[in-house]
Amino acid sequence: MHQRNNNANMTATVMTSTRSGSVQQNDTVHARLVTFCSTSSKSSSISTNEVEHPYVPRPSIESDFIFESCLVAFKIISLFLQYLLIYKSEKWIGSYGTSTDSFIHWHHIDRYIVLMLIIFCLSLQEKFFILKVLINIIALIYSFWIYSWKYVLLFTYPLVCLLLINQDHNTKSHNQQQILVSSNTLPGHWCSTNACDLRYETDCLHIEFHQRIRHILFSSFLSTYYICIVPIAFCNTHYIRLDIILLLQYGCILFLSLIMIYTSHYLPLELLTVFHRNGKHLGSWQCLTNNNNSLLIPLWDEKNQLAYQPNSIVKYKQHIYRSSNNCSTVAEPGNMCHTRFSFLFSRPLFLPLILCSLQIILLIIQIIFLFIDQRWFVLLSQMILFIFNTYTIHHTTRDVYLLYLVYCGE
Repeated sequence: MHQRNNNANMTATVMTSTRSGSVQQNDTVHARLVTFCSTSSKSSSISTNEVEHPYVPRPSIESDFIFESCLVAFKIISLFLQYLLIYKSEKWIGSYGTSTDSFIHWHHIDRYIVLMLIIFCLSLQEKFFILKVLINIIALIYSFWIYSWKYVLLFTYPLVCLLLINQDHNTKSHNQQQILVSSNTLPGHWCSTNACDLRYETDCLHIEFHQRIRHILFSSFLSTYYICIVPIAFCNTHYIRLDIILLLQYGCILFLSLIMIYTSHYLPLELLTVFHRNGKHLGSWQCLTNNNNSLLIPLWDEKNQLAYQPNSIVKYKQHIYRSSNNCSTVAEPGNMCHTRFSFLFSRPLFLPLILCSLQIILLIIQIIFLFIDQRWFVLLSQMILFIFNTYTIHHTTRDVYLLYLVYCGE
């Protein structure tokens, strides 16, 4: 028994020593691998793309239906103000024989044109494209039958522009999926360490941003066209004297106000945060003019899945590029879309501060106009636009304040 116990102890000792030796050998190999990987990562210009994103609050956003309903009301009120500025009747315009004259020359207004313009205000959204085409056909027939063929161009011009822009966009996008501009569904950011995935996400977000800016500008122009230009074109200047400076001033303020209203809804804080988080990963490249020792510089690899360290130097398409000096870089060298996207959204407060500054300048201009011209119809038109602009600047200043609280410690 004692001998068997000694043999068992010897066997256990041998097995323990063997296991410990194998563990030590594995630990040694693992340590060598860790040392090799750490030294190779230090000597290489490639690193992992780990970026921390602070939490940004998500303020409530109006649904598209509520926004479009309020916008339709705003457009109809703006249309009424435009007719007020055109057909106003006051003593400083001319003397009138009776005391029963209204503040507007109602008998000079074509009510059918007003009705069609109101329907245009209802159908300017992309969801009512069939209604838009139908009212265009009715407007073309009416303008040709009552007026002349020249007035047909007033209604065909924006329709042709819309078709050309959509055709040009479809030609450029090829087989890409059509993006529906909406605030009900917003894209997200996948914080990936794969540089290829981040570049693909940047391309998708760039298309999203371009589509929204195009929608904002064209919708603002189209609304201003139907509200300001078409009523002036159908005005009979033989009986009505137009104040061109006042109408031009109102049209410019209305166009800028519509841009700010559309921007506050279609570029909310949540979407700008997604753009910034992707732009923070993206980085940027600077093209260097000195091409000395270009043979020793490594080539930029499109298939590489890791980010480049700050101040890395690569060669791409016969040019030498240096990466950002404060963050890792996954952007493609020489890609202007990546460069512009990084310039706009790498800093979280850059674009919101620009929008806030533009809205403050617009409000200051309106206040100056109120002090310069104090006629009642000017006060009424500017004050209504001023109220809507204060609502939009409330959203923008709230977003800037939230971003300042989140990123002030960076």
